[in-house]
Amino acid sequence: MLNWIEKYRPKTLDEVVGHEKVKEKLKNWIKNFLEGKGGKPILLYGPPGVGKTTLAYALANTYGFDVIELNASDRRNASAIKRIVGQSAVSKSILGKRTLIILDEVDGISSKEDTGGVGELIKIAKIAKNPIIMTANDAYAPVLKNLLNYVDVVELKPLSSRDIYKVLKKIAEKENLNVDDKTLRAIANHSAGDLRSAINDLEALALSDDLHYESVQKLPDRNREKNIFDALRIILKTTNYGIATTALMNVDETPDIVEEWLAENIPYECENLEEVAKAYDYLSKADRFLGRAVKTQNYSFWKYATNLMTAGVALSKKQKYRKWTPYKYPKIFRLLTVTKSERELINKVLKKIAEKTHSSKKRARFDLNMLKIISIDNPKKAAELCIFFELTEDEIEKLFGKNLLKLVKQIKKEEKKIKKEIKKEEKKEEKNITYEKVKEEKDKKRKEEEEKANKEKKKEKKTKDKEKEKKKDKAKQLTLDSFF
Repeated sequence: MLNWIEKYRPKTLDEVVGHEKVKEKLKNWIKNFLEGKGGKPILLYGPPGVGKTTLAYALANTYGFDVIELNASDRRNASAIKRIVGQSAVSKSILGKRTLIILDEVDGISSKEDTGGVGELIKIAKIAKNPIIMTANDAYAPVLKNLLNYVDVVELKPLSSRDIYKVLKKIAEKENLNVDDKTLRAIANHSAGDLRSAINDLEALALSDDLHYESVQKLPDRNREKNIFDALRIILKTTNYGIATTALMNVDETPDIVEEWLAENIPYECENLEEVAKAYDYLSKADRFLGRAVKTQNYSFWKYATNLMTAGVALSKKQKYRKWTPYKYPKIFRLLTVTKSERELINKVLKKIAEKTHSSKKRARFDLNMLKIISIDNPKKAAELCIFFELTEDEIEKLFGKNLLKLVKQIKKEEKKIKKEIKKEEKKEEKNITYEKVKEEKDKKRKEEEEKANKEKKKEKKTKDKEKEKKKDKAKQLTLDSFF
């Protein structure tokens, strides 16, 4: 069964979405060849996935041309280009048809491995009687500097999200997909102008029965994925050591990620079981070096791993497969995306256990495994430990099940009840203490008042006694005065 990229690939120029000015230019250019006027080769350039090769094939189909293609997985030195392209550039095909020559990714021609490649292209461009279309991601790469004078440079810009949405809508209707416009627009926006990747994403989500807006948000970064797809195509298509080892030069991925991509896609490319076994053997050797790099923290081992997983896998093939292979996103990454929330939950639990036990996360993982065993043999003890580690209800339910959660709730309820009773008792005691305190204060105040009153009385009595004394003294004086 064809994948959707092939199933809905445009067959003619009219079926190609967007690029209206470029299509018009290509039509006029090819008509000049049909009228015997000829013309310079065209260099179509733009980011991966904007439709450079598709446009070239659609043009050939529209005007009935045979196609000869030379791509990045082939050796493209002077002798190889002369052998494959040289004669075709000036003659008709075996069936008498005109030939359109497609030279894919010419900016990837290596000055070391493809000696004289660009020079030979310039020679052919000068004498070509048949149309030649070259494609490149970067038309102004240093390697193409001398070629630019002999070609017409045509830029292909990324498609608009609106154009991509229209194509996705059409495919969704033909495939009877249950998907809303919001999700389709999200896929279109995520594609970054790459229609091929948008169709791939739509198909992948449809096959996993996960056509939801939230799932689109979890899709990997598109620019990084473009690079890895290009590298995969070179590694799995070529049988040349030099080309294979340079495949990862512009790929922003670590060797362990590339290894997963290769492991997923080797069976789709290789048709011979012996080749598949040999490719996986090289991949397993690469994995050993990746393991050593992590264990020793010596990342110079990566270069050995990279050579084994690129050149080793490439040279495992007895022949070069020229079929189109739909490379797939590694299942392990999708699985990791699905289990992300579960892994985050476990990490939170490990952190809590490590903090409470003053140990490392590694030790905490052992404690967590022991806790799972305890939850089976002694649920009550496990429930008490869960409370001690301050695990949430969600964490307990997902790690230990509903029964333990029920027990934890029950213990918490009992603890709450006991705490409530203790609080009640404390309040009673507090009331008694308050009453005693008030009584004591009242008694103290009463005593102070009594003491104050007694002092006042004594003072008053003293004053009265003084006055009596004065009166007595006065009386005595009067008596003496009268006597004298």
